[in-house]
Amino acid sequence: MKFYVNYFGCRANQAEIQDWIIDLENSGYRLTDDIDDADFAILNTCSVTEKAEKDVFRYINKVYKKSNIRWLIAGCTTTKEQETLENKYKNYIFLDNVKKKGIVSIVKETFPIDENVIFHSSFRSRIFMKIQDGCSFKCSFCIVPLLRGKPSSLPIEDVVRKASYYSSLGYREVILTGINLSSYGYDLFPRVNILDLVKELNKIKDIEIIRLSSLDPRYIKYGFIKELSYLDKIAESFHFSFQSGSNTVLKRMKRNSNVKDYRKILDTFLTFFPDANYGADIILGFPGETDKEYLETFNFIKKSELNYIHTFPYSSRGGTKAAELEPVPGLLIKKRVREFRDMNKEKKIRYREKFRGRKIEGILIEEKDNYSLIMTKNYLTVKVPPLKGYKKKKLTVEVTKIINDNICEGKVVEK
Repeated sequence: MKFYVNYFGCRANQAEIQDWIIDLENSGYRLTDDIDDADFAILNTCSVTEKAEKDVFRYINKVYKKSNIRWLIAGCTTTKEQETLENKYKNYIFLDNVKKKGIVSIVKETFPIDENVIFHSSFRSRIFMKIQDGCSFKCSFCIVPLLRGKPSSLPIEDVVRKASYYSSLGYREVILTGINLSSYGYDLFPRVNILDLVKELNKIKDIEIIRLSSLDPRYIKYGFIKELSYLDKIAESFHFSFQSGSNTVLKRMKRNSNVKDYRKILDTFLTFFPDANYGADIILGFPGETDKEYLETFNFIKKSELNYIHTFPYSSRGGTKAAELEPVPGLLIKKRVREFRDMNKEKKIRYREKFRGRKIEGILIEEKDNYSLIMTKNYLTVKVPPLKGYKKKKLTVEVTKIINDNICEGKVVEK
């Protein structure tokens, strides 16, 4: 029996999808990338912004009209809008963020099969591992704690077991993700932290790269950065949830952070990881954001060592404190977002130019007939002449040309 999958939203959603695929394939189901060839389908949803939620509804409406298969629809949009969805889309199965934990069992009950053959879909060298869920912070703009609940972490031994299993399937890079990754382990007894976990993962022989997804600046201390630098498998790319570069905006966001802290974090990372690729999330158009506050954020980012920015226009979410504040005009937000995206492109190209002629470790992520793609430890995508048979090996690539702000060209110099 064949199944199709799709998802919206964060890396945690992507990690969940990957886990479901592997578990279903181990149970005899076969993944297909052709929705017309599937017997059923799974969608993992997102409601972090109004746009994300609208995209989910638009997609469900489209497949409801055009596909003749049954869908299991899970995640944040279902949690928030389950009654509306169930009334509108009959015969679909809707699972909130609690019930979706049993999605594989529900599939087996709903679409039973007798096959015992294990199918593994086409090999991928990188896998997202969700190791944490939920958040206890009360940021004034964020609806996620209402949808995901309190923090919950997988015990270290469970994460190591999963990572070891993934490495046996041929995965060579694990990307650790969570709703608030930096809070990993604080809910466990005895208490542990993300550094304790990474030290254990660093011991797994066939895992070549351990990459951390978004880091919360409220948890980042000098000792954490220093200890990370001793681990040879840590990817030299770090992403921070800064959200703004204006102290007054950060105060309205209830982030319990300030720009001085952000500068200190970046300076310390640069001390131990001078060539790393640094990025950050930034929300523009937060309620009440003045021209002065916007320029404070713009100038902080422009002068900082950040090499890329994920820019988000503010999206009002009902039930949050920020939704009660005076909004910024939509056209002004769009103007600010355009300016940031221009700056982002310049920063990304400038960072890539630094590595022209340099050799960087990476892993093969895609094979085509006329080219292959390598993802480096510092998060550069490098296009090289076609390679075959190196998916399970770490490679060294020399960057020879910068094509654009996303793709470099290069050649493999070590195998």
